[in-house]
Amino acid sequence: MRWLKFWFFCICFLSFLTSLVQAQGVDNFSGKFLSWHYKLGLEDRFRYENKENFDFNKSTKDNGGLIFNRARVNMEATLVDEYLNDILEFFVDGLDAQVGAYRLKPMTNQKDNFDFHQGYLKIYNIADSRIDATVGRQELKYGKGRLIWASTWANRIRSFDAGVLHFASPGGFYGDFLYGQDVKYDDLNFNKSSDNEFLGGFYGGYRKESVSTLYEAYFLTQIIKSATTDTERYTIGGQFEGRLFMFKDVFWNLEVPYQFGKTGLEDISAYAIHFDLSKVFMGWVGEPKVTLAFELASGDRKNGNGTTNTFIPLYQSTHDPYGIMDFFRWQNMREVEASVIFSLTPKLKLQPQVDFFWLDSTKDNWVNSSGTILRSGTTNSVSSFVGTESSLRVFYEIAKNIKFEVGYAHFSTGGFVRDTGDDDDADWAYSQIVFKY
Repeated sequence: MRWLKFWFFCICFLSFLTSLVQAQGVDNFSGKFLSWHYKLGLEDRFRYENKENFDFNKSTKDNGGLIFNRARVNMEATLVDEYLNDILEFFVDGLDAQVGAYRLKPMTNQKDNFDFHQGYLKIYNIADSRIDATVGRQELKYGKGRLIWASTWANRIRSFDAGVLHFASPGGFYGDFLYGQDVKYDDLNFNKSSDNEFLGGFYGGYRKESVSTLYEAYFLTQIIKSATTDTERYTIGGQFEGRLFMFKDVFWNLEVPYQFGKTGLEDISAYAIHFDLSKVFMGWVGEPKVTLAFELASGDRKNGNGTTNTFIPLYQSTHDPYGIMDFFRWQNMREVEASVIFSLTPKLKLQPQVDFFWLDSTKDNWVNSSGTILRSGTTNSVSSFVGTESSLRVFYEIAKNIKFEVGYAHFSTGGFVRDTGDDDDADWAYSQIVFKY
């Protein structure tokens, strides 16, 4: 019944918009011949995960499986001119997320009966100004996703009720002015954005050609109001990528943000760093792509001194950037990562990876990818080394619209885990299939 309601809504909505625009005479606007193009999108994803000792204590009965299923359906209507240049775009997207479990409690925070995920209007090249405007519920994605992203790993995907002005010049400059409110999932009701949480700012860059060095800069404002603590967090920084000097086949990526503002009675002063090098070894078996990466996100150095040094990664991507077991995010951490992607066939890829993790400050908390505290900070003298994650993933394209992947990861605990409580190793495995049309 939920699906029928959504289809009825989509058809009525797009029919109304088409009739409205045609009634305004846009079929021959300014002497141009305009036409509508329609597109339907369908996706269904099923994943099974098996977790063991995620509390690092083998004596507790917390091993078992989790089941996730997510279905999406969307409709797009685009108005184009005789040269196939986009004029207007209407987009509607619905999402249904269901969960299950074996010997574990289902993750109800990943469940949402069919609801309105996206719905926006986009106007291209307003008055020949090279400015596009997008208004409505939409996903926001910037840079490599370390600060703002709509991660698709979890059943629920983040969206904003937002307005975005985008400009791009022929010379290679581009930028977005954005303002939005984070949409909060409510399984039993219509999902609404929060009046107490805002994101705004500018994200722009310059790249002369596709092979040239990329320069990006941003200034982002996050305001969160609550009954106990109000936070005004400002993030300024840049992301850059290019080729390494004389080694034209070695690529590098660097991102350096700094945060300031105020949370409650404390001032904010925090920073983060990402740097990686990658190279594809052409002519080798599997044409391996080797990547070495370093991550740092500051943690609080001293409690109660009036300043917090904890870097918060805003609305970051989850799961893949910092290991695949979701034990970390870009907050109070240091990481060294090495990974290799083997393209064994056009459809088959293999990715072994190893990640080494430390806390930037043992006085601050260790948090996972969703921001949940795994271990609290301590004033005792303890090791900062948290552990090592080793993983292997296999990706296979069964058909053009069907993709399968399977993976396994093992977390070997380090000195910080041993010094602060139970320290048994943890294991995780998953298999996933995605149908997309």
